[in-house]
Amino acid sequence: MRELEDAVRVGKALADRTRVRILTALAVKDLCVCELTTLVGVGQPAVSRHLGVLRAAGLVEDVRDGKWVNYRLRHGPRGSVADAVLRSLSRAGAGDADLGEFRRRAKDVDRRRL
Repeated sequence: MRELEDAVRVGKALADRTRVRILTALAVKDLCVCELTTLVGVGQPAVSRHLGVLRAAGLVEDVRDGKWVNYRLRHGPRGSVADAVLRSLSRAGAGDADLGEFRRRAKDVDRRRL
């Protein structure tokens, strides 16, 4: 039953384009909220809400770095739904021009230049 609940939670988290874009960016590198806000083009409260959904689904985790809080992908156990989704998103961009461009932009974003 737990596996089904996890699959539903992950499915709901992926049902939003902004959350998929956030995951795609985090597949490139760890990012803070201000960098994600710049990348996805929505306000900080919205990005924080999306990160909350992704965290609840077990797809991302936050890591404190001094005054900064960075977000990164959180791979679950090998073979889990979350692990399969994140492996797929790590390769995203090869067949999707929008996600490929988004990955390129994620490589260049830097909070020191915002």
